[in-house]
Amino acid sequence: MKLLGRTQPLSRYPIGECLSVIRRLGFDGVEICLENPDIAPGLLTTELVGAVRAQVAALGLRPHSVSYHKDYIYDDAEFELTRQAIRWTPQFGTNLFVFAGGKRRSGDGGSETRPEWDRMVGRTAELVEIAQARGVVLALEFEPGFVVGSTADLLRLFEAIPSPHLVANLDLGHVFLCDPDPLGAIRQAGRKIVHGHIENMRAGVHDHLIPQEGDMDLAAYLAALADTGFTGGLALDLYKYDYEAVAGEAVAYLRRLIESASPRRE
Repeated sequence: MKLLGRTQPLSRYPIGECLSVIRRLGFDGVEICLENPDIAPGLLTTELVGAVRAQVAALGLRPHSVSYHKDYIYDDAEFELTRQAIRWTPQFGTNLFVFAGGKRRSGDGGSETRPEWDRMVGRTAELVEIAQARGVVLALEFEPGFVVGSTADLLRLFEAIPSPHLVANLDLGHVFLCDPDPLGAIRQAGRKIVHGHIENMRAGVHDHLIPQEGDMDLAAYLAALADTGFTGGLALDLYKYDYEAVAGEAVAYLRRLIESASPRRE
């Protein structure tokens, strides 16, 4: 497993400086977040994307991914921007695009949510078609209170859209909050997990905490991930802190946990 820095929490920096900070903080790779104001989907050009790709390579930030977490389910403008973002992804030098859906608007998951679920499936299927044409893999993240709001929902979506171009970005804190058996949920998702977010949480509270705090036994979560064969990128997903100030200690702590979780070679 590799540790990734996310550019969004460092958006006070221009993207070039942001990438340099992520390298300096000790991350292996980067999740390039198109929520950063200077690399928003509508601003992308061949020159800009090429410059970002060249700097990622020069800094040795591998692996890397592109992400855009906006409500493409109900917001038509964001749906179009998400389509644009997927089309640009290969030019960043990666085939992995991380995204999420939108908040549930139709009750608590009962039969009245069927039109909303159908809308989620329909729009996601359109994005998968674009991804397939461009050789991109879409890694969907579920969120508390979203249309896809648990591992069970995620697996249901995979059944509705059976494509190797639709996989999971598993946020471990969201698994802790939303799944009755979090470690079992990781095993269920299995090989569909190709990218992840990591942080800690208090029980019942959606609040991204530094890994060293909170109620999650992150060592157990990382061991469950390792048991699935996961060797991809885990992005440190923090918002309430000065990311630059806390990332160094968080990275060192997570490296110790990952080393302990990694299968031993004879």
